[in-house]
Amino acid sequence: MKNTSRWLVFLVALQVFRLLVGSLFELVPQEAYYVFYARHPALSYFDHPPILAWCLALPARLHPPPPIAVRLVPFLFAALTLAGALRLARRFVPDAPGPAVLLLATTGVFSVLSVVALPDAPLVAAWTWSLCFLAEALLDDRAVAWLPAGLCAGLAFASKYSGAFVVLGAGLLLLLLPRGRRALRTPWPWIGLLVAGLATAPVWIWNATHGWASFVFQTAGRVEHARGLSPWNLLGLLGSQLVLALPPLVWAWGRVAVQSVPRALRGALDPEELFLAVFSLVPAAVLVLVSLWAVVKPNWPFPLWIAGALWAARRSGPWLLRWNVAASALVHVLVLVQLFAYPVRLGDDTWVGWSSLREQTRARLGPGEFAFSADDYKTTAQLLLDGTIEAYGRNLLGQPALQFDFAGGDPKRLAGRTGLFLDSDPRRFDDAPSGPPPPALPPRCGQVVEEPPLLVHRGERIVRRFRAWRCVDYRPP
Repeated sequence: MKNTSRWLVFLVALQVFRLLVGSLFELVPQEAYYVFYARHPALSYFDHPPILAWCLALPARLHPPPPIAVRLVPFLFAALTLAGALRLARRFVPDAPGPAVLLLATTGVFSVLSVVALPDAPLVAAWTWSLCFLAEALLDDRAVAWLPAGLCAGLAFASKYSGAFVVLGAGLLLLLLPRGRRALRTPWPWIGLLVAGLATAPVWIWNATHGWASFVFQTAGRVEHARGLSPWNLLGLLGSQLVLALPPLVWAWGRVAVQSVPRALRGALDPEELFLAVFSLVPAAVLVLVSLWAVVKPNWPFPLWIAGALWAARRSGPWLLRWNVAASALVHVLVLVQLFAYPVRLGDDTWVGWSSLREQTRARLGPGEFAFSADDYKTTAQLLLDGTIEAYGRNLLGQPALQFDFAGGDPKRLAGRTGLFLDSDPRRFDDAPSGPPPPALPPRCGQVVEEPPLLVHRGERIVRRFRAWRCVDYRPP
């Protein structure tokens, strides 16, 4: 009992510390974008399904929402994930369920899930509870468990499309396990699939009424951006997981996975091992295959570490948790230093400088003027965060603008007005002139006037730079 109390107290303290950290730095562009989602209620959205946006509806009413209000949402989803992970650990790692949960909870993966409001937070929570109920249905023959399993699988898909891996995994286990094949002759798995379909209905309805735009973007659109065979993408995927899941866990899981493949091909894995393999090794294999042609984002593998961490803990000794905690402490100290002291200027659109950008933009705008940008969604979403700036995306240049195409207003009503065009320039840290405008801007303006760049400082250092031009007499596409 004393050992149980110790790891539980540590886990609670760790999560509270994460919530505190999350309250102390400004919202990142992705969070600002999902707040924009939430301020335009819909059945679903262009980039992602709706669960996160729906859950951000209350904090999105604030202008701007404080970080703590937004980040309470992933914090609560992380609590649901931990509760489900503990339930799974008691089944799959019965001798040490607490350390198995800590192995997962101390990773960088779980820090991101707990601190940043991304669709991955509801995805992983729903994924975890899907596994809980699928284990009961497939390993215990508890037929009624197919109903909550279907509901959670549907909620996973309604959080992020990679939730489809839950249904894929369940289908594989139904075919591979004798109990699964018997279950296929009953109505229960099919009723569970129907429940999953009902839970995803808003996503299908939105897509059907919007030309299947989101599905096309996430499938054919991704294929169009593939750059051909490249081992660097695979190395990037491996490197990101070494930082986020940490080297001891990646090594232990990889060793278990490699050792299990021959046994799986011979049909020699016991049902519990096969369950963990299907929900960690199968999505990992798919992502590795995808990475040979396209960039796999660091957060895409997050769900596989639920089963992956339990599988590694099941087959490893206490050394794994000790070494992973040591690696976690080192990585998190480095991240915290970078987060708050920012010693290394990153050549990317980071969390730094957005509030300063809003202040400077307000000061630059004259009466009746608007702001717009063409860097996907980040600058526009951040400008809109406090509700005091009229801002638009790159649809004003006649280019696809993601969710701004569906909720960003009609560019034609801006005809004849003056707009301040901002271009994020994250790899430069000087006060040089903005220079020539992007080629797509002049055809949309009666006159383009170069403006001094907007600069964000930390002390004496320039840490962010935005080039700027004034577009006089805007001409819609």
